[in-house]
Amino acid sequence: MFLIKNIKKLNRLITNITGIVKKPFIAIFVLAALLFPATGCSLIYQDSGFNVQGEKTGSSSQNIQKAQFDGEILVITGSTTMLEVTNMWAEAFMSTNGSEVTVNGGGSGEGINSLLNGSTDLANSSREIQDKEKQIAWDNGRDIREYTVLMDGLAIIVSKNVMIEQISIEQLSAIFRGQTTNWKELGGNDRPIVAAARDSTSGTGEYFLQEVVRLGDKNSDSEYTDMCLLLQSTAEVVNVVGGNDDAIGFIGLGYLKIAGDNIKPVKVTKYLSGQGVAATVETVRDKSYPLSRGLYIYADLKKFSPLSSAYIDFVYSKQGQDAGIEAGFVPVK
Repeated sequence: MFLIKNIKKLNRLITNITGIVKKPFIAIFVLAALLFPATGCSLIYQDSGFNVQGEKTGSSSQNIQKAQFDGEILVITGSTTMLEVTNMWAEAFMSTNGSEVTVNGGGSGEGINSLLNGSTDLANSSREIQDKEKQIAWDNGRDIREYTVLMDGLAIIVSKNVMIEQISIEQLSAIFRGQTTNWKELGGNDRPIVAAARDSTSGTGEYFLQEVVRLGDKNSDSEYTDMCLLLQSTAEVVNVVGGNDDAIGFIGLGYLKIAGDNIKPVKVTKYLSGQGVAATVETVRDKSYPLSRGLYIYADLKKFSPLSSAYIDFVYSKQGQDAGIEAGFVPVK
């Protein structure tokens, strides 16, 4: 846990339920009667500053510009992928607003769980909130808002001795399900494959499991092979892949620049016969890279303070988005 003292919203769909369109970001409202009749869940996805009745929620910068928060504390918990950029945001934000920010890692699952149990103000996540988490939010009277704050690409990395230059989503799925176990099956040397992935608390691991291991099939129950190393942090993945031969793993795009020379990024193709695409800011921005995703901040409107609101406003500001670029991500504004 890092304590920073005296230092410093995909749009998933366009919703017009109330007949009101807000810009620049358009709210998405999930009504219990429409989307969750079985559970009664009424989780609200929105980032416009209005609730489902079209009433002002008071979360925009209109009513808290240049506010000072001396002595107040903001707690942010979750995605390790977002840890570096969150520290950058906190440092810059606190330099002009004054207060304390506690930034915790622990993974996306930990962040969302902490938000649901009330032990954090904001949750960082590199995956979307899950249905079971929506149900918990409903059961506990939470009113959850989702902000898409940056875009990221999931880079595939291998050890320096691995003689392949590109890999398909289907080939990746076979490796991490344990069906492909030797590099010679992919045109490489006759060497056993060492697969490294993130554990179940990681949004990165959850995203890879759904989009790669399960090939985007929500009805699939495929899991990582028992031979796969499930690691707690991106740094561990980098260390395993870079510190051993014959290994493969995945990391957020922002970590490529600090991963060092002991790992090699490989191009990814959606189909086996396709042309591989490198993970870069440009290919994530134009959506040509197959493993692109959103990065999110979640908040509970029932506990949404002016300090939390001011922080979110800063993240969407030019300075905040520029920090995202500096950290290796793609801005949403």
